[in-house]
Amino acid sequence: MSTGKRFLFLFSFVSFGLGFLLSVDAMGTSPEGAGGDRDASIAELPMDEPPTVVSTDPKDGDGVNYFLYQFPRPISVTFSREMDRDSVERAFSTSPALEGTFSWSENTVTFTPSSYPVTYEMTVTVGTGARGASGVPLRESVSFSYRLIIMR
Repeated sequence: MSTGKRFLFLFSFVSFGLGFLLSVDAMGTSPEGAGGDRDASIAELPMDEPPTVVSTDPKDGDGVNYFLYQFPRPISVTFSREMDRDSVERAFSTSPALEGTFSWSENTVTFTPSSYPVTYEMTVTVGTGARGASGVPLRESVSFSYRLIIMR
């Protein structure tokens, strides 16, 4: 009695941006598949490119004038594609650490701090835990810093 089995394996190497499909056809003459022909093939499959940060507000290196009545000023990050919002919010951090709320408009996340600490430099980081809607993460963390210039 001849039995035919087909096995498909998908190997995904997200860091390289490629996937591979391994297809194995096995034709056996016994229930264990012993004897008979086997055929295997490997096909390269394109995977989504990692998302990128296309702009920030404030920009890296900016000196941002704040009047006391303008606090808190939002921080925005725009991505090259639709993102998994929960993963972006988990991967978003500020130094010094700030509490606040997130809002979204298409590919842009906006973080509005509850308040600013008494500091003159802020650093914002979006880590590699941030993923596109398809699940592909940022290739590398993105950080930007800006100076607060407080006006009275």
